[in-house]
Amino acid sequence: MSDPLDPLDETWEAWTARVAADLAALADEDWVTFTVHVQSRASSAYAAERAPARHRGWRRTRPPADHPAHVPDVFVQARRLGSVIALECIADTEFEGLTDLTGEQQQALLALGWELDDEPDLSRTFDVDGLAAAQLLRASLEGVLGAGSPAEVDVRRATRR
Repeated sequence: MSDPLDPLDETWEAWTARVAADLAALADEDWVTFTVHVQSRASSAYAAERAPARHRGWRRTRPPADHPAHVPDVFVQARRLGSVIALECIADTEFEGLTDLTGEQQQALLALGWELDDEPDLSRTFDVDGLAAAQLLRASLEGVLGAGSPAEVDVRRATRR
């Protein structure tokens, strides 16, 4: 039997609740990013390089045909800015990413509630309780960016000085 706190076994509901609490607890100017793990063979060396050490070498299966394709290196950043949590979806090869969002993926994110900033980047702000922001993160990562489970989401936090 696996450890109930093992992040590889976490449900989307538990992940959403945990992320909501983490977002609500962000200090001003703190940030956290969320990306979907790269799973293609062509990107396997890159994925191993980017994955946390405990996940390297862990073999995952391909998502079912009806599941969205993985969108590598499109990341979502959450920041605490005063009294709001600001989400930004960075989907541009000129800023950090290796993959641009397709028009269809952009439209799907807009339908979830994202707002278009400067194409192709999207943003959204929420009050500091964090639940609505976490729900949008989950819907975006799972429904559009291709994470089949929370174990396929790479979470990185700002290091505090």
